[in-house]
Amino acid sequence: MTDQEKRKPELLNGHIPAGHIPKPIVMPDYLAKYPAIQTNEMRDRYKAVFNDQFAEYKELSVEVHAVLKKFDELDALLRQLPHHPESIYEQERISKVLQEYKKKKNDPAFLEKKERCEYLKNKLSHIKQRIQDYDKVMNWNVET
Repeated sequence: MTDQEKRKPELLNGHIPAGHIPKPIVMPDYLAKYPAIQTNEMRDRYKAVFNDQFAEYKELSVEVHAVLKKFDELDALLRQLPHHPESIYEQERISKVLQEYKKKKNDPAFLEKKERCEYLKNKLSHIKQRIQDYDKVMNWNVET
């Protein structure tokens, strides 16, 4: 078999197996809600939404990044812990700390904030891009 043949992706022929459920492609709502800007009024609405939600994003971002920084610090500390504690007491203490750490890292409230922060970041980037695209078009129209 040549190198060229090895690198080609494998094509599967035949039917889709029974019971196979394809994963839906989830499109963020803001892609449909904020299409290309057509008027100055639309631009003003987009800018108002951006300004309103940017404040929420900044607040959430500071909070989420502070928690993530703390997790990084704890990760570093955990790597320094002895892998084979000398006493049962020490072993139990390390085990309890690890359980609490995992619980906090998977806390639904934190995960929800982190997800919301990422969503807002992407939404605001999308809106900002729409505004910049409109401004660019309007500047071109003025110059010609």
